[in-house]
Amino acid sequence: MATIYDIAKKTGISKSTVSRVVSGNGYVSEDKRQTILNAMHELNYIPNQMAKNLRNKRTNTIGFLVNDYLPLVGEFINVFTNIAAKNNYSVNVYFTKTAENEINTLNLLTIRALDAVFILTRINSWDLISSYAKFGPISTWQRVENPNIYSNYVDHYPIYLKILERLDKQGYTKIGHVFSTIRNANTRARVQAIEDFSTKHPNSDQTYQLFYHGQSNAGQDSAMKWLGLINRPQVMIFFADYVAAEFMTTLRKHHVKIPENCVVIGSDNSEIAELMNIPTVDLCFRSQAQNGFIYLYNQLNKKQLPFQKQNPKWIPGY
Repeated sequence: MATIYDIAKKTGISKSTVSRVVSGNGYVSEDKRQTILNAMHELNYIPNQMAKNLRNKRTNTIGFLVNDYLPLVGEFINVFTNIAAKNNYSVNVYFTKTAENEINTLNLLTIRALDAVFILTRINSWDLISSYAKFGPISTWQRVENPNIYSNYVDHYPIYLKILERLDKQGYTKIGHVFSTIRNANTRARVQAIEDFSTKHPNSDQTYQLFYHGQSNAGQDSAMKWLGLINRPQVMIFFADYVAAEFMTTLRKHHVKIPENCVVIGSDNSEIAELMNIPTVDLCFRSQAQNGFIYLYNQLNKKQLPFQKQNPKWIPGY
């Protein structure tokens, strides 16, 4: 097992400076701190019991990582922090913004400044992120196949297929789709559902598809593109309620009637869908938030708190 002496030898930095980084007490320049953290990670260093005692053995603090703000973040954090508080845990929220900041935050696991981490949206690869699981449990609501990360995801494939079948029965033959980035596993599941549906229903036009890296201005941009079409889709399905709401608002500014001229369908079943009466799909993000915490709690405390059931369902609007 690596020791403080090994870290000092590898970095060429004094043992006392390494000790200050491990304990979290005293000033260390940012360059030296990062060098020490990188060495700790490379050597799989785990602070000894004395260092743990200096920090009361455990912080009872979970890091909540999100790369940028999106409207659903507030609702998700509210559910996550409420269940954490009921179980005597605090939650630190980190808006990472960059790959480097994300790694710096994950490094807090290596010095026991955080007990565990929940990732809402990530920047770095899952393989890199999973390498930190040896320092503390990691969970996410995103779809990821990795033995070191708990993934409480909802499979979008069967849900999306049911939406398409529902619309087909209602007589809609031209449907547009607004997706998140194709890097997202849920996006790929939705695209696969469209391909399989189209094979069985060759007269259904599902070819109008737009992809966005984030939610910012996606609704407005997709609305302007829709307005510029000659043969417009009768229905537009969105990867988030907020994007659907922005799309609707933009069309209405151009005197387009909703749903008479275009049926708009969101995803998430967030508060904005309820406020704007948007048809949406409850993708169980509230239970995903609770289950994400429950997994971390169980791992940290050797408990078996029960997980919440997840039952995706259609929420009609209009």
